[in-house]
Amino acid sequence: MSRRKFFATAGLFGGSALLTRRDRNSTLPEEQMGNGQLGIPVPYLFTDLKSRSISPENPKGLEGSANKDKISGSITIPVGTNQTIADINGPGMIRHIWLTFPNRSPEALRSHVIRIYWDHMDYPSVEAPLGDFFGLGHGRASHFSTPYLGVSDSRGFNCFFPMPFLKHCRITIENGLPDLLGGFFYQIDYTLGDKITDNVGRFHAHFRRDRPAKGKNFLVLDTKGTPGIYVGTVIGCLPLEPGTWREGEFRFFLDGDKELATIAGTGWSDWFLSAWGLDLNQSLYGGSTYQVKHPDFGDKYFCSCFRFHVLDPIYFQEELRVEHQQLGRMIEGKWSQRADDWFSVAYWYQRLTGERLPPIPDQKERIRDIAKLPWEEEALRKMYDGTGRVMG
Repeated sequence: MSRRKFFATAGLFGGSALLTRRDRNSTLPEEQMGNGQLGIPVPYLFTDLKSRSISPENPKGLEGSANKDKISGSITIPVGTNQTIADINGPGMIRHIWLTFPNRSPEALRSHVIRIYWDHMDYPSVEAPLGDFFGLGHGRASHFSTPYLGVSDSRGFNCFFPMPFLKHCRITIENGLPDLLGGFFYQIDYTLGDKITDNVGRFHAHFRRDRPAKGKNFLVLDTKGTPGIYVGTVIGCLPLEPGTWREGEFRFFLDGDKELATIAGTGWSDWFLSAWGLDLNQSLYGGSTYQVKHPDFGDKYFCSCFRFHVLDPIYFQEELRVEHQQLGRMIEGKWSQRADDWFSVAYWYQRLTGERLPPIPDQKERIRDIAKLPWEEEALRKMYDGTGRVMG
């Protein structure tokens, strides 16, 4: 093996978490080698790939077909309808999704749904409320920026997860509110001609919300049947009783694990790359986009956190189950059991299984108890100035 090919395979010039070992050892075009774990193109190498972009001014992404003069650049989505905003024949790869819309209330961010379908499948591999998909839990708009998800100035929604497809890609937006979704701007940047082999996984993202009983873990993901790679989580909690709810651990049950998991964390803050109490913060791979101190419970409320496993991906060959324990403070030497209200979005790559993802909760359940509260604005101000911080 040449020195350059070794570095590319090892990930110094590339290597992609989308590929299995068999693909890593095969010869890939240099433009397919990533600058990191997610196939970021090397910017100085020429390639045969074709760059395209879809927006209201060029809705089919056709070559030389953008409007000569600037137009409004937005669309209106009728009540209760699903609008297709991208319909692309492959092979190719989605490189970037950007969108914005005027009403970014908690109800709007939880009511509108993004779905992505790969290779003419009848069911989506991505299904989540818009806010949660882009990293904003509980419908709380805030500014954050990472290499993979971000919301600029609380209003510009960005996703940079690469999304390869062999035959076809379709992206839809559902208007889940009883009002017109007007002023919906979007741009989807992609390439055509990417080399998509059998060992290149399809991007998945799935939203859950649940209130497990005491003694039961919150289920983030349960998938099986084909190989995959887990790359991230957005997760948060609405505590239903006083006291800390953040003593549980993430558990990853891999390839036949039953009662005991192969991978376990050491606590809430630790998993998001902090310690001893996770404040509002951002890093490249973990952090918290929103949290306030509840005046009655005395603990974090509307807390939303993110963690990306791009440099430390979690590989599975046949099945993966991801859970988070519901544990509170220690009482008489034992962690107390809790029953709280959880949500999550799991992000992973997987060979298509042929199975439909579980249905997401209906709109009424998605927006339950997330309306802005009278004390919330002042509590958020105290979080930012440090006087409202919750230790531990």
